[in-house]
Amino acid sequence: DFLFFTRYFFKQNYNRKFVVSDHHKKIAKKLKEVIDGKCKRLIINIAPRYGKTELAVKAFIAYGFAINPSSKFLHVSYSQELAVANSEDVRDSFILNPEYEKYFNVGLKPSSTKKKWETKSGGVLYATATGGQVTGFGAGEVDAEEDFFSEYKETTKFSGAIIIDDPIKPEDAESALVRSKVNQRYESTLKNRVNSVNTPIVVIMQ
Repeated sequence: DFLFFTRYFFKQNYNRKFVVSDHHKKIAKKLKEVIDGKCKRLIINIAPRYGKTELAVKAFIAYGFAINPSSKFLHVSYSQELAVANSEDVRDSFILNPEYEKYFNVGLKPSSTKKKWETKSGGVLYATATGGQVTGFGAGEVDAEEDFFSEYKETTKFSGAIIIDDPIKPEDAESALVRSKVNQRYESTLKNRVNSVNTPIVVIMQ
């Protein structure tokens, strides 16, 4: 259960309970649909400090690796520092957590960095800023040859995702120029960083 997973490791990492409200249940339900291949494009709009990054970035990525250690994730935020900090939290608070290691056989390659680290099964988490370099990396699993030109379809095998958390600074939200640049970046680059039409994209923002 994804929400139980989140609560369990929140208690492990912060030594206090994750207090579950209705909005957490709704977010967890939709994220589980992403994991199950029933939802390919998800936007979560909610105010700051409501647990969206904890649920939809950190716990979601860690859960994805737990069920498929070869998953490939691209995590993007308006700030390189924020994206890398989230990446570091996933690695240190989940993947390297003794409790996580006890239940899930993921493991990291020794050459891992905060920005990009790899699992022993070939999984990857690559973190960067909205305008950062993403050339040469794709999220999710590459389609089989016979599926490459197939239509968008439901799949039950989760293999990674693009997670965009706050692609724009809150203070820049009223700027038409900045919004346009972020939208152009998404259209021209980010949405094409998927290895399959079935690779999900999750956007979290205020």
